[in-house]
Amino acid sequence: MADPPARHHEWDPRQLAYFRDLHRRYDIDISTDDLTTDGVTHTDLLDLLHAGLSATAPPVDLIICAQALPDRVPTVQPASYLNALFGNRANSFAVSGQGLASPFTALRIAAAYTRSRPGLTAAVAVLEQTTLPIRLPLVRERELTDSGVLLVLKDSGDLSLQTLLPADSTMRVRQQLDVITELPGKRRLLVTGATAIPSQTHGYDLHRARRDAYCTAVWAELAAHRRDWLDRYDHIVLLDTDPESGESSLAHFTPRSDERDA
Repeated sequence: MADPPARHHEWDPRQLAYFRDLHRRYDIDISTDDLTTDGVTHTDLLDLLHAGLSATAPPVDLIICAQALPDRVPTVQPASYLNALFGNRANSFAVSGQGLASPFTALRIAAAYTRSRPGLTAAVAVLEQTTLPIRLPLVRERELTDSGVLLVLKDSGDLSLQTLLPADSTMRVRQQLDVITELPGKRRLLVTGATAIPSQTHGYDLHRARRDAYCTAVWAELAAHRRDWLDRYDHIVLLDTDPESGESSLAHFTPRSDERDA
């Protein structure tokens, strides 16, 4: 889900005091113009994502919200908010402060959870809203738009997670890409963010994410094209490189054998 319509939010002067206190030590000015305009919050994104779920979606046991950019309304915790939408029965928390690596870390936690507790379901929400109290060059230069992705993971799902590399050197990512080319199944897809630079595209079809997405980029592409890619590829690799740190993260999926045979 990308670029939803902006909404009017009542301005709370306490938010200005909070953001000024938060950024004072870094000598960063707060932009009240952005904070008082219409926009989209993390909870707005979660409302839309949850509303788009199928009525037959399974109950959720673990909720993780991942973000690289802060929310414009810091007083509401998005993971707790999404838990309430799901009926307040899950464990929930957020992963942030890792840039583009945040959703990869969240997925690694969710995958470990579903492996250790078969039959349970995890939901990972990747959130990006761009109405910020400070002027970040990344947001302006790439003209980022508001976007969100909700991934519901269960051990009987149609994708099997094979490898997750945390934020690391580009060299290690290149080595993993080479390893995957040696695995059975020759139909390989490499999905990259706008700033990811793969070592090679030989042996992979290449699909680039939209430039106007940052943390959500490769995950939005997976959500939009999953069904088509399941039919066409033996290996689906998501790769993104954070422009701030230069570190890359990688996730490698394969279709489950029972899904491919169906």
